[in-house]
Amino acid sequence: MKNLDEILELPPQAFTDLGINHYSPTQLNSSVALWAYKYAVLTSAERRKLRSTFKMFLGTTIGDICQLNFCDEIYTFDTGEYVPNKKKTSKTKGDDVLGMAIEKYEPWDDDDKKYYDNVKSAAQEMYNNAYNGWKSMSMQSPVVGENTVKMKFNYVFCEGRTDGEDKLKLLEQKMKCPGLNKVKKDGTQSVRTNPLPKDEPDINHARQTAFYHFATGKRPFILYANEKEYKIFDSANCERLTKDGMQESLQHYKRMAAIRDRAIMRSNGVINDLLKDLDPDWQHNYEWKIGDEWLQHAQETYKEAQK
Repeated sequence: MKNLDEILELPPQAFTDLGINHYSPTQLNSSVALWAYKYAVLTSAERRKLRSTFKMFLGTTIGDICQLNFCDEIYTFDTGEYVPNKKKTSKTKGDDVLGMAIEKYEPWDDDDKKYYDNVKSAAQEMYNNAYNGWKSMSMQSPVVGENTVKMKFNYVFCEGRTDGEDKLKLLEQKMKCPGLNKVKKDGTQSVRTNPLPKDEPDINHARQTAFYHFATGKRPFILYANEKEYKIFDSANCERLTKDGMQESLQHYKRMAAIRDRAIMRSNGVINDLLKDLDPDWQHNYEWKIGDEWLQHAQETYKEAQK
């Protein structure tokens, strides 16, 4: 017999006490320690203040412009509704929007400023290739951007938003931004192209896209683009997007959700009890690059919980 909370699909009280009402592919791709800090300790407003970089900005901005180019409807966070894109943005207008956005960008810190100064000139070609990748998909109207899709795992739903989808296909866009070489003796830095995946998409990208497939029933495609080219993966050219490969990804997400479920239920909704048995890898290559102030806060928060 289901209780009232289960009938109403309400999560257990421990979830509510921690402010956790869903998971997402991005959450499940991160370590449990980072996830617990970001989603149980911080509020959504605080998460928006975590370190952001020009590399992240480029990926988001080019994705947004491509949606304006090709989507008939786009979900907007401001209104919480799907707004008709009555006059699709032309490629020329998209060029202008990208240029203005880059000019207005304010670097996070000195390192981000160096990256911005060296890489911003590559943004136009990155957008060109992303645009051509979308165009090659020949998606049929109505094409929807940022569609909310979800699946119930155990206690809560796993939710995400697709970059673009029509009646039969869904597209996930990923940008490979340039990198910077080591500083030369004269103080300058040269830019290097980060190559697109050769045989298989990044495992986390494949898992995310597989989730979208199971949530929508549509054939998935992953579009990669850098400043030199674009490449599209689907079930025809990579194992991770085949039926078996995607089923493996779905099972992985269910395991990751179950690990978080158990930690939440053991904590009884108490933040310190959730954190006390976790082991953050502070030396991870990128995971804790959330800004010096927030890193210090995370370390102090874990130290206090694990006394």
